[in-house]
Amino acid sequence: MVGDLGTWEPFSVETVAAMMRATDVFWWLSGGQALDRFVGRVTREHGDIDVSIRRDDLALAAAALAARLELQIASGGRLYDLDAGPPAESVHGLWARDRDGGPWRVQINLEPVDGGDWVFRRDPRVRRPLREVVHDQDHIPCVNPAVQLLWKAKDPLPKDEIDLVNVLPLLSADERAWLRSAIALAHPRCPWRSRIEPA
Repeated sequence: MVGDLGTWEPFSVETVAAMMRATDVFWWLSGGQALDRFVGRVTREHGDIDVSIRRDDLALAAAALAARLELQIASGGRLYDLDAGPPAESVHGLWARDRDGGPWRVQINLEPVDGGDWVFRRDPRVRRPLREVVHDQDHIPCVNPAVQLLWKAKDPLPKDEIDLVNVLPLLSADERAWLRSAIALAHPRCPWRSRIEPA
């Protein structure tokens, strides 16, 4: 994927997993790659790869990855150097690439966690225990697919529609119910609400 901010050639899931396992950071695979692991096959092309961490673990992650990766704050369509201090609350993600430059390799999302609960930053009324947000999928920690679909529900793109069609039939009735109620709170105008019926 090529954009105004540079080219993307994402790491493989295996490379990301090996890199993150070498740190003491709690992490999980998110985005479309995590949904593919849930579905059990590649459902579409992916222009990047996403990893999520607890926002409070940013300093730990930056220190652990510094020898291998250059980290840049991605915000408002621009990139900024990652200073020693914590980024502003408006900053939600980092882009990372090899220390010698080149294409971008992985996006790191900063997730708010309050105690043991993950908090949806778009609407803090939506919360779940972190143990329900992250689950093991073939030995890789992955985002709960219902949580990932909630992220995609704000303004669904064609790729998000593909994800919904592939993932929704595989969700349990409880996960469908959670997704429907979370969308009703956070994105009440989302056209998906009427399509997310109990299994």
